[in-house]
Amino acid sequence: MKKKENRVNIVEVSPRDGLPAISEGTSTADKIKYINSLVNAGMKKIECVAFTHPRLMPENADAEQIMAGISRTSDVTYIGLVSNEIGCRRALAAGIDEILTLVATSETYNQLSVGKSKKETLHKILPAIIEASNKMNKPVRCYIQTAFGCPYTGHVPLDELLQLFLKLTYLGAAEIALLDSTGMANPRQVNEYVKKILDLDSNVNLSVHFHNTRGTAIANCIAAYDAGIRTFYTSIGGLSGTPYGAKELDFGYWNVPTEDLVHLFHEMGIDTGLDIDLLLECVTIAEALAGKPLPGHLLRANLNTRLTDMSDLSKKLTYRQFQ
Repeated sequence: MKKKENRVNIVEVSPRDGLPAISEGTSTADKIKYINSLVNAGMKKIECVAFTHPRLMPENADAEQIMAGISRTSDVTYIGLVSNEIGCRRALAAGIDEILTLVATSETYNQLSVGKSKKETLHKILPAIIEASNKMNKPVRCYIQTAFGCPYTGHVPLDELLQLFLKLTYLGAAEIALLDSTGMANPRQVNEYVKKILDLDSNVNLSVHFHNTRGTAIANCIAAYDAGIRTFYTSIGGLSGTPYGAKELDFGYWNVPTEDLVHLFHEMGIDTGLDIDLLLECVTIAEALAGKPLPGHLLRANLNTRLTDMSDLSKKLTYRQFQ
C-alpha cells in the first residue's frame, strides 16, 4: 500500500461535489461538457455524479443522463457516490466504474451526513453495497469522514480511526480515503496517522481528501505525501459545497484546488500526468458556470504572465460565452 515511486494520482471531485452546489443550477449538458474537459486535461479518475434520492437532492437527479451523455474513455475511471443499496444499483446500471460510499468516525457526524447510525452503516448499508458491487466486479472506495476530527465531538483518537479502517478492509473496500471533513487536521497529526495506517501493511489503497476550511489543506497534502500517500482527492478551483459542521458560506471555499496542488507537485519534480494549461482551461469553465472567481490561486498567478496579450485573452472562455 505504501508507494515509493515519484508519481501521484489525482481524483477530481468537482463534478460531484462542486457543480451541484451552484445555487442557480447547472444544466446536464454543461455538466457533461465539463466532465469531458477534465478528461481532455488528462484526468484519469473523476467523481462524476451522486446517486442520491431525487426528491431529497434534486440537484443530483440527472446522474443517469450525465453518465449516458459523457464521452467515455477506456483509461478513465468514472466514480459515483451512493448512500445505500438502491443508489448503488442505479449506479451500476448507469455504467459507473467504481462505487464511492461514506462512513464517519463520529456517531453524530454519521447520523447527520448518512442519516444512519454507524452500526447500521457498517453492518447493513455498506455490506449490501459491497455485495452488489462485487457481483458486477466493480471496486468500492470508501470515505472515512471526520478522520482527523469532528466539529461536534472534537478530536478523533488514532485508535478509533485504525479500528474503522480495519473494519472497512474486512468488508472488502478496495480504497479507503481519509476525509478531513471540516479542515481540523494538522500536518503533524496527518503524518502520524497515515504512517500508523500504512504500518498495518494492508492491501487496501490509502488516499486522502483534505478540506481547506482552516487554510491547512495544502500543507496536509504534503505531510501525507511525505508519509507515503500517493492518491489525493481535489477539486478544480476548490469548487465544493459546504460540508456538515462547517459554517455555511458561498460554494467554492472548501476543497483543495486541483490546479494548485498539481502545480506544487510539478514544482517538486513529482509527476501527476496532468496538463497544467488544460487544467486552467477547466478552471475557466468552472468559474464560468459559477459566475464568479473561485479560490484557487494558479489561474490568477498565471494571468500575469500568460494572458498579457489581448489576442490571447480573446481565445479564453469568458463567463458570457459559456452561459
